[in-house]
Amino acid sequence: MAGRSLASKAEPAAAAMDRAEKDGGQDTSSQKIEDLMEMVKKLQKVGSLEPQVEVLINRINEIQQAKKKVNEDVGEARTISEALQKELDSLHGEKVRLKEILSKKQETLRNLRLYCQEKESEAQRKHTMLQECKERISALNVQIEEEKKKQRQLRLAFEEQLEDLMGQHKDLWDFHKPEQLAREICTLDSSKEQLLKEEKLVEAKLEDVKQQLCSLCGAEGASTLDEGLFLRSQEAAATVQLFQEEHMKAEELLAAAAQHHQQLQQKCQQLQQKRQRCVWRPCPLNPHQESDQCRFSSLNLLFL
Repeated sequence: MAGRSLASKAEPAAAAMDRAEKDGGQDTSSQKIEDLMEMVKKLQKVGSLEPQVEVLINRINEIQQAKKKVNEDVGEARTISEALQKELDSLHGEKVRLKEILSKKQETLRNLRLYCQEKESEAQRKHTMLQECKERISALNVQIEEEKKKQRQLRLAFEEQLEDLMGQHKDLWDFHKPEQLAREICTLDSSKEQLLKEEKLVEAKLEDVKQQLCSLCGAEGASTLDEGLFLRSQEAAATVQLFQEEHMKAEELLAAAAQHHQQLQQKCQQLQQKRQRCVWRPCPLNPHQESDQCRFSSLNLLFL
């Protein structure tokens, strides 16, 4: 009876142990195990335990040891869990911080992309402007070369024309020197005097012829008819015409000589004035300006 009661009591104890194992280290199960252990100790003092009870006690001891080990494992697990929780919290904080950094970096990246796009657009615009400037410079260089070529041709033509004018001016200068002009004037004066003398001689001859005709008409009345016929003859007309032509030629030569004499006098005066201006220049000129001045003066003289 006692064994049955112990067995009946041990079964609830085993069930309690099973519940304790199922609870896995709860406070209520540990309290029940302690109660069972006290009950088993009391039964051992009575001395009525059966072998099954001893086995049960050994099992309880093993369970207690397992419980201790489990408690230790639970403590270690709690420690590890706390450490992992702390690490998780730190990782969460690191994640938040990295998200903030990532958002900042993304914002910076967007700004940099926009900046790069602006720079690329500006670079493209500058490249386009540079190409346009190069094209304009090329066109201007072509125009400059054409203008240089045109100016070179004009300069060559001007130099050739100037050389021709200088040669003509030299010839005119050699011909119209003051000494030469003086000789020409003297020659013209002598020619004028000679022409005047010839004109006077022709007029004297005409007067003599008229007087002879008159004397012939008055002295020989009988031969008036013959003289009238002679005066009306071709020989007399040819003689009169010859005298008239010589008189006209003499007058034309005299007028041409007077005109040429007047032109020579004007040119002589102009040359004298030019020489005076060249001698009494107000300021000295450098060789280039002097050559230009001589060229312009020669041109002026030539045109004059």
